[in-house]
Amino acid sequence: MNDDSILAQDILNKLNVATLKREGPNRYRVFGDPPAFYNKLFPPSKNGPCVSPWDISPMLETFVIDAETFFERKVEGCFSSGVWQEDGAIDGDIALVAEAMSLKGKEAIIIRLLQQDFSDRATVLNHARIQLLQKREISKNLDHYREKSRLDALTGLLNRATFMEALLEAIDESNNKFAPLSLLMLDVDNFKNFNDTFGHLAGDEVLRSLGAFLRSKCRSDDIAAKYGGEEFCIILRGASQEETLRVGQKICEGVREIKVASLPTITVSVGCAVYHRNESAEQLIKRADMALYDVKRSAKNGVAIR
Repeated sequence: MNDDSILAQDILNKLNVATLKREGPNRYRVFGDPPAFYNKLFPPSKNGPCVSPWDISPMLETFVIDAETFFERKVEGCFSSGVWQEDGAIDGDIALVAEAMSLKGKEAIIIRLLQQDFSDRATVLNHARIQLLQKREISKNLDHYREKSRLDALTGLLNRATFMEALLEAIDESNNKFAPLSLLMLDVDNFKNFNDTFGHLAGDEVLRSLGAFLRSKCRSDDIAAKYGGEEFCIILRGASQEETLRVGQKICEGVREIKVASLPTITVSVGCAVYHRNESAEQLIKRADMALYDVKRSAKNGVAIR
């Protein structure tokens, strides 16, 4: 470390400022020896000063998420966390402030200790901090329930409403990129008779097993959904007519291998439709549905395309 760096570090220590230089996304190192307050709040490891104080401080955890977004924008400037106090970590009328700084290609987070008479203000700010953390937790919970609301509870696949959203997005993508797109509709053969014979709980177990099968067999770009009672849909991106038929046939073969307790083997009929440019979602679904009933009217347990 040269004389200028040593002087800069001494000044920062006198000012009670700890500096974490950003070396990459969510990756930092501490500049020099941090001030005493930093080591007290964020104990060092055997490898040296703590490089991720946000693992200890909920307020910093909230701040660093926004800081990373700021850094990814690659613009010069800075923004502040505002003032907060660590719960029970520092006594007296003192608090902390964090700032994300991007200057001349260098990125850093600084954590500064404030020591001044602002106890009343700190009390108000600490209340705001609690509200912020509660709001973030509520947001996480809403995201969780929002995600659950997009799934069919029985099969774990997308529900019908979410499937329609995904299909519209896939159609826009196909039209914009001139990319192939196909839709498969499949239906459990003789499912009403199966329910009447073995009961609805057995029927639910069949649908649950079929959902697990489709989740395991779909490619990363495919989208599987439960469309109706015993009907399922799969959106195939980038699949030609031949590939679409091949996928449909593999599904038929794979379903015949599903074992559900002591229940008899189930089969499915599959209808396929390859998207026509500027066709509506409803038209595509109708053609796949018509192909499905082509199979149903013949021998079932097979594949047809429209």
